[in-house]
Amino acid sequence: MKPQREGGGNNLWEAEMKDRLIELAGDPSRQQYILMRRITPPVTEMRFFKGGKFTPILQSVSEIGFFSSYISGGGDVIRSENHGLLVRTKSRNDNEGGVYVGISVLGSPHFMD
Repeated sequence: MKPQREGGGNNLWEAEMKDRLIELAGDPSRQQYILMRRITPPVTEMRFFKGGKFTPILQSVSEIGFFSSYISGGGDVIRSENHGLLVRTKSRNDNEGGVYVGISVLGSPHFMD
């Protein structure tokens, strides 16, 4: 369960999620959360470059994100555009993925045939 905000450190998993759902039953503030299915990506061995040096080899997972914009008004879509991609990689043991808080690192996709 994830609140509609960025920065990492805010997701709720398993027992925490269950407790929060019970706590928020009937509370309109529950609308700030979205429920997502947990995706288990393939694990790869990788070194991160953080703070000017390489980390030891880590069991890592990556995800692709999309930069986009969406503007609507009066029920009409005024603009909906894609603006690019990013790859975010973190240790497989981290439940959060925030780049800003130092949990993950950014990369660029490299597509191959």
